[in-house]
Amino acid sequence: MKKILIKTGDILEKFNHGLELLTGFLLFAFMTLLCFQVMMRYVFSNPIYGIDELVVALMIWSCCLSWATVYWQNGHAILEFIVKNLPQSVRTVIFNGINVIVMILHITFIPGSMKLFELQKKQAPVGGLFFSKAYYYALPVLVMAVILSVYTAYKLIAYPVIKSDLIVAPLPSEEGNAID
Repeated sequence: MKKILIKTGDILEKFNHGLELLTGFLLFAFMTLLCFQVMMRYVFSNPIYGIDELVVALMIWSCCLSWATVYWQNGHAILEFIVKNLPQSVRTVIFNGINVIVMILHITFIPGSMKLFELQKKQAPVGGLFFSKAYYYALPVLVMAVILSVYTAYKLIAYPVIKSDLIVAPLPSEEGNAID
């Protein structure tokens, strides 16, 4: 069981790395389009119809996907200085409790975003895009909720079996967010 969970974690790690790359590309694309649109609007007084709505779509997708990557990397807020001084049994309860809350939250996002997607899909496209808002308001939340449900399910199963805080606690890194 332990080997299967480790292999699954490796697969999810590779998937998350791809998700990080996609998110980075989306961030770059929407920032580039935003700068271009600002230049077109204020320098040339000729904004391009549809770019503003495309920027919103890319921004929502990048926010939802980055939420998933941050959760997988345990980059979310944690009072690490308190938690790391607690006994292992208390840490296990805290981490599993948080993961259960996250799982419940994201499982409830799935039917809600599916319903919102169906409602918005019936609306006509606006803002210069050729597709309705359902594809950039509801669908990103649905995709995020599914990814986070998989990530959370893995953490809920793997943490008690593998017994490694690396599954649920932030890794020390050189990115400036860890204290030596």
